[in-house]
Amino acid sequence: MKIVQSISKIYDEQAPVVEKLQEHVDTIMRAKKRPSWHYLSRVKSPESFALKLETGRVHDPMKMEDFFGCTLVVENIAEIQNAMDLIKSEFDLKYRRPKFDDLTHKRPSSFEFDDLRLYVSLNRASYQQVSPLDNFIFEIQVKTFLQHAWGIATHDLVYKADKVSWGTARVAYQVKAMLEQAEISISGAENLSNLPELNKSNNEMNELLNAKTFLVENFPPENLPKDIMRLSQTLVDLQKNFQITLPEIKTILDAEDVAGKGRSTLNLSPYTIILQSIINQRSDKFSNAFAHISNLRHKVLIPQELLFDKDLIIVPDNVIRT
Repeated sequence: MKIVQSISKIYDEQAPVVEKLQEHVDTIMRAKKRPSWHYLSRVKSPESFALKLETGRVHDPMKMEDFFGCTLVVENIAEIQNAMDLIKSEFDLKYRRPKFDDLTHKRPSSFEFDDLRLYVSLNRASYQQVSPLDNFIFEIQVKTFLQHAWGIATHDLVYKADKVSWGTARVAYQVKAMLEQAEISISGAENLSNLPELNKSNNEMNELLNAKTFLVENFPPENLPKDIMRLSQTLVDLQKNFQITLPEIKTILDAEDVAGKGRSTLNLSPYTIILQSIINQRSDKFSNAFAHISNLRHKVLIPQELLFDKDLIIVPDNVIRT
């Protein structure tokens, strides 16, 4: 596309400074954002810069608010406030769109773009000398992963289609409506789960919750993993493999504690503490499980740290060893 000389001149004058701004902001955001968040940035191309000016929506060509823009992508709606807190701690917030969280220009039937955009400048507290970067206001979009995915997947359909099509735009915004409903469902999952239609359980879930409760009650928090539900499932599988109940396991652990072992064993994980305790207190359970290997629901991990008499307890070759 042909870009008139006066616009090219404005772009060329500002581009080097804006690129330095991008480098500075990228360094801050990548260092400060949470590992689970995603960050990306861009400087407008000359063509995009010219097209934006030609819309007439930029009041001062020397102060295009999104000449440089970046996006911070978070897991879900609940994390947006945390992202805003981070941004406001690192930059000076000038204004935002939409202006309020609880007020929108959109009709209930409308699903056009309205993601959160913060317009900020560098925080002078972060550096000492006066800099040309001080004068630039830039845009930070805050999106959830679902919002971000929709933008990537449908951008060309909505903005860059070779043929203007009501149908393709309609499909794109129908998808946006469905994703917004998904966001609302995720955000309100706990409240929704209390509805009579969802406030139910089954045997598998009850087993898992009982195992989780057992682990929380029998091991200190610092000894348990963040993914406690996976450990809970492993405990359920262990119960079935060894035909042993949670009350039996508690009795076994208590006996091992009295002997100075059990929960106080420092070099073992909760799983291996339970397994070692079963070996020590109820070797018959251990032996019977491997005597009928075909009945095992899952393979059993036998780390080399486990201690047992290999002459009395025969472990078949197809278990998992370390």
